[in-house]
Amino acid sequence: MKLKYLPNILTLLRLLLAGPVSFAILSEKPVWTLSLFLFAALSDALDGFIARHYGWQSRLGAMLDPMADKVLLVSAFLSLTLIKVIPVWLTLLVIGRDILIISGSFIYRWVVGTIQFKPSVLGKLCTLFQLSLIMTALISVALNYTKPVMILQPVVALFTIGSGLQYVVEWGRKGLRRARKCNRD
Repeated sequence: MKLKYLPNILTLLRLLLAGPVSFAILSEKPVWTLSLFLFAALSDALDGFIARHYGWQSRLGAMLDPMADKVLLVSAFLSLTLIKVIPVWLTLLVIGRDILIISGSFIYRWVVGTIQFKPSVLGKLCTLFQLSLIMTALISVALNYTKPVMILQPVVALFTIGSGLQYVVEWGRKGLRRARKCNRD
């Protein structure tokens, strides 16, 4: 195995862990769930570090990494909603934001052309708070104490709405500028 593929292998592993993490949540096995989710989160940090540090970034990795993150987050949100730790409205908000961003990027690509998508600071903070909520929820299930989950929910909701709106406004402006430029030419 060539070491330059290690970041992509870690990303694929994280993608494959979404199923076992969900199964562990639904089976109410808190130690397994925490272990698997923590391993997945650490693999995310590690693959990014290795790819940047050694210059082993790839187009495949650039596409797979955010997809693996989203699959893991969404499956954890859905599973935690099914066991009634996270409310349905928040899970729908998180999934709705992701659908909005993904469909917006497809529309932008189709109408305007190439897209070079970089996560915003607000988007990264949103993901951080979503991950924090999931970790807090998993720990809360293990300790049978859900108050910290209740406290984090409005924070996650605000960052989810804010970052979703930011992406719509930012990419809407870019699309309009590009369309105006094309009309002048």
